[in-house]
Amino acid sequence: MPAGAPMEDGRADALLAGCVGQLIERYGESLDAIILYGSYLRGAADAMPDLYVLLRWYPPAPRRHRWLGNLLPPNVYHLAADGGRAKVSTLRTRQLQRAVALDLHPYFWARFAQPSRILFCRNPAVRRQLRTIAAHCAERLLNEICSAKPQNTPAEHWRRVFARTYAAEVRSEHADKREALYAANQAYYDKLFLGLGRSAQIDCRGPRLPWPVVQAIGKTFSILRILKSALTFAAPVDYMLWKLERHSGVRLSATERQRRYPLLFAWPLVWRLYRLGAFR
Repeated sequence: MPAGAPMEDGRADALLAGCVGQLIERYGESLDAIILYGSYLRGAADAMPDLYVLLRWYPPAPRRHRWLGNLLPPNVYHLAADGGRAKVSTLRTRQLQRAVALDLHPYFWARFAQPSRILFCRNPAVRRQLRTIAAHCAERLLNEICSAKPQNTPAEHWRRVFARTYAAEVRSEHADKREALYAANQAYYDKLFLGLGRSAQIDCRGPRLPWPVVQAIGKTFSILRILKSALTFAAPVDYMLWKLERHSGVRLSATERQRRYPLLFAWPLVWRLYRLGAFR
């Protein structure tokens, strides 16, 4: 498998099969690919499947979702299937290609450099696109998210990379999550580091802007995406509270008014979560 390429695996449990069937029915001819990544792929028993859905175009309705998706991808939804739920992030394939090539912050290229599994792919041409995207993500992650002093081992390098990419978003995970991410796919990340490093492609040129600026841009877009999810996500407050509790151990409950009107009334809850260390 080429470094940075998505893993292709025909296995699928009932929940994934149900999700794929619903997504194919929902998006039809506009669907390019369905990709699984994240904790569920790594085998976490309490995780929700994290699916990226790549589209040729957004559905015509609802119009608001199409507008939001064009303005700030991805659009995030819940999908219920086979007694479980999945998180679905949708964007157009061309948007992903542009983001991977041009975005200053690592939101997309940090995710698509990770191991993933293709659950559906429209045709061989799209499959080649996915491999090119993944390889470019890996190259940017290795070259731009590194310290001025080169790291001697893959583990040292990836600790630095994960620490920086997590710091460029609003995240709830503790440092041990970054260690677990590397440990769960050590062979993959070692091969990625050594393969590109041996071919002299790791030049540690650093980000295109000073890192504090990149980090500030990334956090700003992360906050905007969280706010946007209140307009596309069913029960966004309950989902965020569940996710924050799962990763940070901080448990709080929302009022009915905060659930119904999160953009107006959930700010005191956000402040309490921040003070308790639920996210950074």
